[in-house]
Amino acid sequence: MGYLFIVIASVSVGGQFALSKVYKNKIIQSNYTDLFFNFGMGAFSMLIFAVICLGNVGFSWYSFGLAAGVALCNVAYMLCNLRAVMYGKLAVFTMFLMLGGMIFPTIFGVLFLGETMSWFKIAGVALLVFSMIFSVTEKTGEKNSKKFYLLCFIAFVCNGLVSIFSKVHQISENALDTFQFSFWQSVVVAASVGILLLICAAASHKQENFALAVRQTAGAKSLGLIFLITVIMRAGSVLMLFAAKDVPASLLYPLMTGISIVVTAVFGRIFFAERISKINFISLCIDTAAVILMIF
Repeated sequence: MGYLFIVIASVSVGGQFALSKVYKNKIIQSNYTDLFFNFGMGAFSMLIFAVICLGNVGFSWYSFGLAAGVALCNVAYMLCNLRAVMYGKLAVFTMFLMLGGMIFPTIFGVLFLGETMSWFKIAGVALLVFSMIFSVTEKTGEKNSKKFYLLCFIAFVCNGLVSIFSKVHQISENALDTFQFSFWQSVVVAASVGILLLICAAASHKQENFALAVRQTAGAKSLGLIFLITVIMRAGSVLMLFAAKDVPASLLYPLMTGISIVVTAVFGRIFFAERISKINFISLCIDTAAVILMIF
């Protein structure tokens, strides 16, 4: 059942990326709109899980601490993303982000959870790492700065910690259930990004496009799209947390990464007619082979 959860969660990642692109195409791009998007997802997530829990949300410092760790790491790499696009290629940043979410929990699972990896799984992980690095080797004439790579490294570490914190919580006998854990994650995200949003609004309220950005983000279509993205994202994250209870970390996160890459590329091609270059195609083939190897 855990493997079915991983597949569905991977499809939800593709859906989330596709709808997020629709949102960005409809809304003026600024720090305010990006922060509002993340604040909206945090607020909607909080409401969704409060309803699922029927308002009866438990509390423990252990679960809250891990939930806060996950939330703050998410916020940290979100902020890195906002700055990274100013200094280098988004594809390279995304590669670092996904590698962190895969490599850290894999090492953690082997070293601290007593997980074992077959040679097939090791070969699959190695191929997956190679395919991700290979996919960003296309020459674009754009040079990435040292500041860009620092932001990439921070995102790499933060996303790795997100995976580890989530896995540790899900295998703990004294932790809150998955929905309550997700509720406290959402609370911390909404609160922290909400503060950043207020600071951004105070700093940029005199800018030319600020009023337009506020009107667009507060519109019914914008809020409806954010809500839909939130539902898809949270459905996937909950299924991932369910899978984390039983599936080894050294398999769960590499498998999730591999399938998500393929699904996202397919969705981009189908819904946005995104071009798949020769390098992208080769990378996807390697990625598919890696996923198949990791099953054995």
